[in-house]
Amino acid sequence: MKIAIIGAGNVGTTLGRGWLRAGHQVTYGAREPDSAKAQTLGQQGAGVRALRAAVEVAEVVVLATPWSGAREALAALGNLAGRPLLDATNPIGPGLSLAVGHVDSGGEQIQRWAPSARVVKVFNTTGLENMADPRFGSDAATMFYCGDDAEACRVAHGLAVDLGFEAVAAGPLRNARLLEPLGMLWIHLALVQGHGRGIALTLQRRGAPGSPPRSGP
Repeated sequence: MKIAIIGAGNVGTTLGRGWLRAGHQVTYGAREPDSAKAQTLGQQGAGVRALRAAVEVAEVVVLATPWSGAREALAALGNLAGRPLLDATNPIGPGLSLAVGHVDSGGEQIQRWAPSARVVKVFNTTGLENMADPRFGSDAATMFYCGDDAEACRVAHGLAVDLGFEAVAAGPLRNARLLEPLGMLWIHLALVQGHGRGIALTLQRRGAPGSPPRSGP
């Protein structure tokens, strides 16, 4: 799959390396595609283009910017023409607080800012170390996602599985109101309470044999 990643920080580049290993074609959207940092990304096997040009060659777009830069980045992308837009941001405000929440969500705000895209909230509930390696012995960390478009959710599901996660659908996009606080819980446990970044959330099941709960999109 041809993936455009908007945001070449730690999260964006970690996701990109994982998808390159899985055989996907990754292009980073950069404001300065000729910069030294962009050239380094290119040497790692990814393409680097200007923001709008990266989207034009992509089948799916991943937003991995800081929340403070999300709206400006989306404005620079132009018309996303129905492409799946995987929103990996968390609306973090001062003091590790939610800047948007409870009666709205960052994911829903992203959809309003990018009305031509099919937004899925995903890759926001864990740290980059788990994005690089979601395996915990024989278990995999769970990656929850939510969105209103079934095909876009299937894309998110597949890309999460390609990284090694157990992917679990969490309903419509409005449930980003649940997933973003879940991301904040991970941050609080890992960084505030001192459990460290080597922790992950998993969905454990106790069900009748032969009838596992549905986890696909």
